[in-house]
Amino acid sequence: MPIFRANIIGLLCALSLGGGMVLLPGNVLAFDPSKVFEGELSSQKIFRFYFNARKKGQEAEAVSVLKYAADHGNPAAQWKLGRMYETGDGVQRDPIAAFNIFKGITERYSGANPNSHDGQFASEAMVALGRYYHKGIAVSGLAPDSYQARVMFTTAAMVFRNPNAQFELGRMNLDESDGLHDAKLAARMLSLSNRKGHIGAKALLGKMIFEGNYFRSDPVKGLLMLSEAKLVAGVRDFEWISELQEEAFALATPQQRLKVKGKLAN
Repeated sequence: MPIFRANIIGLLCALSLGGGMVLLPGNVLAFDPSKVFEGELSSQKIFRFYFNARKKGQEAEAVSVLKYAADHGNPAAQWKLGRMYETGDGVQRDPIAAFNIFKGITERYSGANPNSHDGQFASEAMVALGRYYHKGIAVSGLAPDSYQARVMFTTAAMVFRNPNAQFELGRMNLDESDGLHDAKLAARMLSLSNRKGHIGAKALLGKMIFEGNYFRSDPVKGLLMLSEAKLVAGVRDFEWISELQEEAFALATPQQRLKVKGKLAN
């Protein structure tokens, strides 16, 4: 039997017995994210594949599919990718890339219906963009810009009624450093955000009530709100909320502390 024919027969036997794929030297199968969708670029399919791939440790494939969907205009994928670059989750942290993605979302969907999915992504992108404007991005030369930050927060808070934006706008208006201090507007925004369950807003509102700033002074209620916020605060907010709560606790009378402890126990 000729050597060439024998090799072919051996290869066919290996395929039939092993049931797998034999890769010949130089034959590398590259992952093609477009094959995942088969013409249907739905958010449900995007994120089903994304989370399943990450569970299997297939980080490159998960990110590749997300980038493909983002490049093809899916706002959910764009938002998720921006958040990943912002936090460094699954990709190298890149504030410039995150900023550009969020900016693109706000430009494309700022006119969306506030109650639509596109409107929700637009408002959250405005909040993220506002935070970048507020602090600046040193590595890119983007200097802090309070005016642009206020534009982003105000639009998302007033037009889209976003609780995160209402909180950020309220917090900015408590800050007297930029000359635009407005405690009355801060109280209004924080109240709206607190009604929607925002923990940071609850903490700042509690501080204002404890001190009697634009609210009737109620140290027990204010300290209770601060204490409740501290109990459920996430990693991102725990430190600053704890500082506010501990400061109020130190200023409260023993009777006021006992009342708060009793209410927390119930």
